[in-house]
Amino acid sequence: MSIVDAMIEAALWAMIDVEAKVWRMNDHKPRIWWRDDDARMPTESLERLLGLAERRHAPLALAVIPDSDLAGLAEVLSAHPSTKIIQHGCDHVDRNRGGQVSSEFAPDTAPVQIAGAILESWNRLSIIRRTVPVYAPPWNVLLPNAHQALKLTPLCAVSVYGASKSSENDLPQINTHIDIMKWRPARFRGGPAILMRLWRQLRARRLGRRWEEPIGFLTHHRNLDPAAWSFLERLLCRLEARTSAFQWRSIDQLLKEATR
Repeated sequence: MSIVDAMIEAALWAMIDVEAKVWRMNDHKPRIWWRDDDARMPTESLERLLGLAERRHAPLALAVIPDSDLAGLAEVLSAHPSTKIIQHGCDHVDRNRGGQVSSEFAPDTAPVQIAGAILESWNRLSIIRRTVPVYAPPWNVLLPNAHQALKLTPLCAVSVYGASKSSENDLPQINTHIDIMKWRPARFRGGPAILMRLWRQLRARRLGRRWEEPIGFLTHHRNLDPAAWSFLERLLCRLEARTSAFQWRSIDQLLKEATR
């Protein structure tokens, strides 16, 4: 990290600290959570991520693609009890050919057919302990027919990227808001840009008096480069401190709150 970036990060953390102080003055503490995508099997990067989450006492929601033998992954995860598992689609294959967005299911696929595929994948995922019935669609895209299909399955919440659009009698959303990567091509977003997003998320919730709405961080362990790993370590270290103004929430806690 350059000296300039380090100075900018320090200034942004000062802004975040001031914002968090205003939260405390209103008797509130920002809630944060963490989702990581695209796990399929044990890899060096995944084990590094799990170790980092454990060292920093950060509850992790690991979004697993259940399209292969998960026995090896289940064995590795058994040593990380604070990590919870959610379903990351069925196979992460784009079938929306010619569409404006990538999606596992074409828009004309019948909801009952989609529900069957999701349920089969959910049953395959059950080999791993500590699964939570939350569906994180690949590419954070959930077309209307897939949305309808989820209502025919045991999965009772959705996690995508961005502001929640859930409504009464609809599937609740437990969303992420800060992706530490940019895409096409995949590269680290940069510490200053990430911290500015965090400050903006905090400020928007305070001004809207949305005190209990969590802020979700999103990572993809397979795509993290040295700069991204270094920033993630700094971020979790800062958020782990006993003096931290933030409150970590696990995905099962968030689901309970969203469905009560």
